[in-house]
Amino acid sequence: MGIQLKLLPHQTECLQAITSIFDGVRITSNNPIYQNPIIDTKDSKLITNIEQIWTGEKNESKPIPKKMRRRVEEGIFGIDAKLETGTGKTYIYTRLMYELHKLYGFNKFIILVPSTPIKEGTKSFIQADYARTHFNDLYPNISLDLNVLDAQKSKNSGRKMFPGAVANYARGTRQEKNKISVLLMSDSMLLSKKTMEKDDYDQTLFGSFTQPYKTLAETKPIVIIDEPHRFKRENKAFQCIEEELRPQCIIRFGATFPVLQKSEEKDYNNLVYNLDSCGAFNDGLVKGVAVQTLNEINEDDCKLKLMKLTYRPRTCVFRNEQTRENYTLQIGDFLSDIDERFSGITIEGIWQTDDPNIPKGVTLSNGQILQQNDIIYSSVYGTTYQELMLKQAIDNHFKQERENFLRENKIKTLSLFFIDSISSYRGTNNDGSLRLKFESMLKEKLEEEIREIEDIDNKTIKQYKEYLEASLKDIKKTNGGYFSEDNSTKDEDIQNEVDKILRDKESLLSFKNEAGKWNTMRFIFSKWTLREGWDNPNVFQIAKLRSSGSEISKLQEVGRGLRLPVDEYGNRMESEQFYLTYLVDYSEKGFANKLISEINSDAQVSSNLKGLLSKVAKMRNMSEEVLLVELLNAGLVDIEMNIKQDKRDELIAKYPEFNTGVGSDKVLETSKGNKAKVKIRAKRFEDIKDLWQKINQKYYLKIDEISDNELKSAVLEILEKGVYEQQIVYATEQRTENKGDSVGIKERKAGYHIFDEIIPYNQFLIKINKNTGISLPILHNAIIEYANGKKLEDDFFNYNTLNNFIREFQEWLEDTFIKRFSYYKLGIDAKETALTDYNGHMKKYIVQGSLGLLRDENTEVPSTFLYDSFVYDSPKERETIAKSDIDEVVVFGKIPRRSIQVPLYYGGTTSPDFMYVLKKKDGDYIINFIVETKDIKKSGGLRGDENKRIAAAEEFLNTLRADGLNVRFKKQMKHNDIVTLINQTLSES
Repeated sequence: MGIQLKLLPHQTECLQAITSIFDGVRITSNNPIYQNPIIDTKDSKLITNIEQIWTGEKNESKPIPKKMRRRVEEGIFGIDAKLETGTGKTYIYTRLMYELHKLYGFNKFIILVPSTPIKEGTKSFIQADYARTHFNDLYPNISLDLNVLDAQKSKNSGRKMFPGAVANYARGTRQEKNKISVLLMSDSMLLSKKTMEKDDYDQTLFGSFTQPYKTLAETKPIVIIDEPHRFKRENKAFQCIEEELRPQCIIRFGATFPVLQKSEEKDYNNLVYNLDSCGAFNDGLVKGVAVQTLNEINEDDCKLKLMKLTYRPRTCVFRNEQTRENYTLQIGDFLSDIDERFSGITIEGIWQTDDPNIPKGVTLSNGQILQQNDIIYSSVYGTTYQELMLKQAIDNHFKQERENFLRENKIKTLSLFFIDSISSYRGTNNDGSLRLKFESMLKEKLEEEIREIEDIDNKTIKQYKEYLEASLKDIKKTNGGYFSEDNSTKDEDIQNEVDKILRDKESLLSFKNEAGKWNTMRFIFSKWTLREGWDNPNVFQIAKLRSSGSEISKLQEVGRGLRLPVDEYGNRMESEQFYLTYLVDYSEKGFANKLISEINSDAQVSSNLKGLLSKVAKMRNMSEEVLLVELLNAGLVDIEMNIKQDKRDELIAKYPEFNTGVGSDKVLETSKGNKAKVKIRAKRFEDIKDLWQKINQKYYLKIDEISDNELKSAVLEILEKGVYEQQIVYATEQRTENKGDSVGIKERKAGYHIFDEIIPYNQFLIKINKNTGISLPILHNAIIEYANGKKLEDDFFNYNTLNNFIREFQEWLEDTFIKRFSYYKLGIDAKETALTDYNGHMKKYIVQGSLGLLRDENTEVPSTFLYDSFVYDSPKERETIAKSDIDEVVVFGKIPRRSIQVPLYYGGTTSPDFMYVLKKKDGDYIINFIVETKDIKKSGGLRGDENKRIAAAEEFLNTLRADGLNVRFKKQMKHNDIVTLINQTLSES
């Protein structure tokens, strides 16, 4: 199975932001051919481009929040991109190398990662056949030559061989125009004096270099850093990059950036793209998270709190929270000296830890790291509690697995377990007590699942039974582990497990191997080693069988399973809401709230409404004063407009426009009975079933052809409109300003300069061709004809002209084809849909997030509504649902998000909002009715894109009507009452 890579908008935006930094910057190639082209990092155009990206002027990008606009003036020029875990950082920086090579000729890149799992994941992705095919389609005939620097194996020949990966990387030259040379290594290899600092190798590169550091520096590389919080500026690794590699530029990609020393400010350096966690969750780019907690089972539990630790002598003090007695322990002491229920756990280290997030702490023999004031619970370490968590995790897994297997396109379901020690899993012969217990419980569950489906006569169920039976036949193959200690093992079975987990993602995602036999491995065990860098899209559960102890990022913890799943054919499943189940013990019962706080910390969430009141008042078509009085009377805010903390949820429910944080359906605490799902009413579904089946039929989009003459005329028309624009570089001045009791900064423009950077004519044509698809002859002939009638400016062929032309052409394309496309039926009926299963039978439930972020518990659900809960996204949708309970409505419901997916002629898809089955008052005449709801005052307020989406939906439904379905379409603006629209539709029929 090969994963099907797609061009995703957020990834394209990130690439565009980074590559456009170098627009118009002086880049020269009169240096040695084994080096990168040289960037003039003193060129003011660099800073101008970055500041235009910050404000959103360049590329019409989303502005970077002011608090994140930082620049490190000294040292190596840097660029940062912030992307949430699971949104494709590895894909982006891999494609970035191709883009920078295509646009500017760069061909020497060094990728630095902080751990073996990340290194193996990056290597596997870049070398995967599916990735090579994808990038070859985008960049024909360009090859990326990946060299991976691993630890040197000693040879008995006596010769001191130069590291092959470094030598192969360094030898690449610009004369090999279709080749990009890349070196991948971990921070530990970067700092390896044995490999990198030696200068007595029996080999010389570039005529004079025998030391890897100097060799790499001589290539003038661009360095890409993955996980920047693991490369803090004060760390040896980052200092080594600056001092030894001396790159022209450092580009950092990460979800988490380090905090500056002696400051709470984040260490951003020219951040040009910001996809924060709140945006990633709300835009459906990652799974939601459902947190499960097993209740405390022992009221007489012993709780130990770490009170303090000392460096000289190395001691730590624990307090028994029941007796309030303090105990001083040293390295090697047993926790069972305090309470026997902590049997087998010793103090392994005091002060320095292996966790970069914990500079000082206590390391226990089970790998857990504690900071001062952390509390550990005895029953969490007890066998009984661990077994209950294992049982819950196994139950969770099979519930999700069956649902995913019975889809039209199956999804393989994986579960990841974080455990407390390698010995509990590996034992002496890969047979630790925890592994044996897990396999025993798994055997019971498999037998139970097989009995349950034994007599069901269904093709897919029979396949699932075969899968379960294959699992039962060889239980050991269903699970595997990866621990840092495994890197030195010679055990073949363990090496196979590690290879599957770290290096063969496709195998884990596949139901069968190349020989056609069931591939049953789907349970992965690790001792926190996989907490960063490794992930797999089909991890649907993380069971944390021990507390991490440390306050590391909750997002990092769940990050191993956030990526959206892929089906058995490698297609990314983005059309519905999926959840990662995160199972933790009761010592972490506040996990969900901490995770929500962390997600919202990056969003500009305020506890005060002053900055939002005016905006929301306009959206609600009322004055600020009236809105404020409403909020005060409801007791939602105080006189200073601060949100009352216990009223925040109520405020968002009644006034969703104030919600700038993560959606309420994205992180669920299932142990508290949060409703992640909405029930579909069976009787109501029967009434709307026919309409639902018809609008789910498969149609393809046909676009009318356009002649070369029409295309040439369009190019001429765009040129004649005027696309030329001088390139101007502004100087910005910031002055301190006395503000009475404080000093502020005032900014003003301090002059400008005309920048005469010209793109060679052939490159100008090629860049337009790449971005628009217009053939080079048509472009050339149109420009010649235009130039014959008008003298071109000396700097006509510049980047501003280029960007203006591309933007104007895209607008022309969208406007031209708005009436030149049509839909044709494929004759394929989809059985599995958002509301039906693989047999075409109605599903019992649908995930709330597919229908709406908000749920009104205080309003009665209309009897004709398709669902049993009042779920909506906007005030207008709420009003529409409430008013639709009238005699003329047989049944109505929200159309699940992205379920219909009407293809758009300019790319992407759209989906209407509501579906209705209507009847006239005499009950004789049934009509189907589709509504697109826009919560704005008038059609003129619709963005061009939204108008085109509505036009596409209207054309699609016209096709359905031509094919015999009695259906009508209406768009609903803020002022349009749904009852009026219903009556109009009935009177027109």
